[in-house]
Amino acid sequence: MRFDSSWLLELLEGEHDPDTLAERMTAVGFTVELREAVDGGEAWDVEVTTNRPDAMNHRGMAREASVALGTSVRPLEFGLETSGQPTDALASVTIEDPEACSRYVAVVVSGVSIGPSPDWLARRLERCGVRPINVAVDVTNLVLLELGQPLHAFDLATLEGSRIVVRRARENERLTTLDGEERSLDPSMLVIADAGRAVALAGIMGGADTEISGATTDILIESAHFDPIVVRRAARRLGMHTEASHRFERGTDPEIVPVAARYAAALIAELAGGAVHPGPIDVHPRPWQPRGIALSVARLGRFAGLEIPAVRVVAILDGLGFAPEADGDTVRVTVPSWRVDVERPEDLYEEVIRHVGYDAVPAVLPVLSSRPGGRNPAWERVDRARDAALAAGLDEVVTYAFIDPEHDALAGELPLCPGEPLPLDNPLSRNQGTMRRSLLPGLVAAAREMLNRGERELSVFEQGRAFAIRDGRPVEVERLAVVLTGPRGPWDARRETDFLDVKGIAEELAARLGLAAERWERGGAPWLDEGEGAVARNGSGRALAVAGRLASDVADRFDLKVPLYVAELDMEAMAEPEEPRFEPLPRFPAVTADLTVEHDRSLEYAELEAAVRRLATGPVERIGLVVRYEGKNVAKGRVRTTLRLVYRHPERSLTREEVNAMQETLRERLAAGLGVTLV
Repeated sequence: MRFDSSWLLELLEGEHDPDTLAERMTAVGFTVELREAVDGGEAWDVEVTTNRPDAMNHRGMAREASVALGTSVRPLEFGLETSGQPTDALASVTIEDPEACSRYVAVVVSGVSIGPSPDWLARRLERCGVRPINVAVDVTNLVLLELGQPLHAFDLATLEGSRIVVRRARENERLTTLDGEERSLDPSMLVIADAGRAVALAGIMGGADTEISGATTDILIESAHFDPIVVRRAARRLGMHTEASHRFERGTDPEIVPVAARYAAALIAELAGGAVHPGPIDVHPRPWQPRGIALSVARLGRFAGLEIPAVRVVAILDGLGFAPEADGDTVRVTVPSWRVDVERPEDLYEEVIRHVGYDAVPAVLPVLSSRPGGRNPAWERVDRARDAALAAGLDEVVTYAFIDPEHDALAGELPLCPGEPLPLDNPLSRNQGTMRRSLLPGLVAAAREMLNRGERELSVFEQGRAFAIRDGRPVEVERLAVVLTGPRGPWDARRETDFLDVKGIAEELAARLGLAAERWERGGAPWLDEGEGAVARNGSGRALAVAGRLASDVADRFDLKVPLYVAELDMEAMAEPEEPRFEPLPRFPAVTADLTVEHDRSLEYAELEAAVRRLATGPVERIGLVVRYEGKNVAKGRVRTTLRLVYRHPERSLTREEVNAMQETLRERLAAGLGVTLV
């Protein structure tokens, strides 16, 4: 923000040089970033943070500089003579929305002669980056730059009924502003109107129909306090940013409103002639209420890490306008109307420490009175899941938690779906309108993008959270998802990914995560193919994982040209890792024996294996699948499955004759109990 250095120096008592002033302002938090020689003076570019609208003017900055330099600010003094009819006989003011406009002051100056401003006024504006226009407008800009209160001057003769009405804009109401643009308004915007139309955008810009011109003789000066949020929303909606809106959006001083109006009237009367009418109109539906804050000097010292005498605290706060009163360790202040950013004692700490000097604060780390917090237990599960996926040869992918509602609706039919969908009130786009209930839609979409960019072999996973509404409340659950596609295996025996690949990885991950999957069964439709989809369940029937090939209609929705194999695991069912236990190596040799049975294709392998375990009579250590065959010499709808059983006795060696007898007994029991044909 630009400031005139000579103007700042004029406002300070005593003699001060610009170099010292720039150094002290920078030290207290208002960095002088650029000093530029302009027309016999200096224009400074000063960094003023958005929370300090009180310093966005020369008197506010001079107040800070006076405390930094140990001096005071010269009082605002001006002479104002009034004559003629009272102001309320010439104009009227009505505020229809007191929440958006808490105060409105109108002053009338009649009989003026509009012309260019004197050189001193034009130079002062130019040093601050403001282009001179005419004496009346230039005076309002001068008051803005000095006091921080935006003003507007209306040509009184152009106001229908000589009325000012502060109201909301009407639907589709239009206004041509001073920049020549015609604006379309809506009821969210606050306007200044006369008896029949909008004549200005409140807190932003005036209208072209009521601007000051060379023919103007009577002026109505507006000085008001508008709600920052109302001004900000209107400015953003219209794409406008002005000197007035810049200050109103951040909060102006409600008590400077009448002072600024009288000051501008006095300057206009002095420079353009005319008479200021007595009795300014001051409509004040919501008076400003001061608030008090108390701070502890001892606590301030502990916070800063150094001892600050109470007399120093009082001197700083007094210079900044807080009217402090000390009572032992306690200092009570009244927050001035221009400090909209001060709400609690810690805000006062900042004021004091800034002017004591940040370099006085010792560079010592504070002593922590608490112990470091423990690691979140959920992180352990997440780390275990990622380690298991990496150990399975998968690469990690991270996707958005927002997905297409249509994809979510389809994935919501999976057994792992945690509840009802959780839509977003303000989505980034139409295809990111809901929180994901499954990781698979986002991971499949990411796989599609990788395939479209030339990848042919994918082995990826994502660990993340799924979201839903359950029992009327939002819930978050941890999930682990996998996507496979493309050729795999050694270079001399490449083959395409199939169902057994993804199911095998899902089983491996489930085992490493402690998911007690007792059986796999067909399922997962409509997300998974009915012939190549499976669901893992525990003993109570709870779904723990799904795995299989992506269904054709789902693949079409994602515009996939190759088959994709997917899996998702419920990490909420993870068990704590078991302590490793040593088991001695077996002393006696194992004996293997194969068993081939023919059965209906509908008989699941898990059911066949469970029957073998149940009906076996000997010490079976392990059962494994050798091959499942269907085709030539096997009737349609029938399958031949070969199992390999490993027998081992813990106390002696088994003979082949004993194993053969066990196998024969098992064959007879299977034929009788399961209805299979022995081969």
